[in-house]
Amino acid sequence: MLHLDKEKFRVGMRTTKSGVAVGLCVLLFKLLDRGSPMLAGLASVFALREDCSQSLHHGIRRVGGNTVAGILGVTLIAVKDFLGLDFSVDFFGTIIAIIILITVCNILDMSTAIVGATATFLVVFYNIDDTEKITYAIQRVLDTVIGTSIAIGVNYLLPGSPQSPAEN
Repeated sequence: MLHLDKEKFRVGMRTTKSGVAVGLCVLLFKLLDRGSPMLAGLASVFALREDCSQSLHHGIRRVGGNTVAGILGVTLIAVKDFLGLDFSVDFFGTIIAIIILITVCNILDMSTAIVGATATFLVVFYNIDDTEKITYAIQRVLDTVIGTSIAIGVNYLLPGSPQSPAEN
């Protein structure tokens, strides 16, 4: 027989704050006619931690990781264009860029940003039209700043409460 733990159905403050932060991203993007709030919403959920200082700490690392990833993606595109070696740069360049990205994140104490930074690099390098890659990389970092800022603001303005282990 299936046993449901009623404690798992509890909606805690971190869950509520996450919902509010994403909602505010949606509202801000609508008011600014900025397009999809998806990346800012994701950034707000990733950045929202137990308190403001942890949110700020984590958010700075995400912004830093995405910045490094965007720079690496755009740099690798420039190398690819300069050398004209499509597959070779795709294959070997991606391997080298991922190694550099993870190493730089570790050196800069941004290991918590590695997964998001890797996603940013791969999206910039493989999924965005060549003419829009620099703009996209900048927008991706800006959206991360917006989402992180909203998460920190929500965390500051809404009262906290002890978190359940499931919410951490």
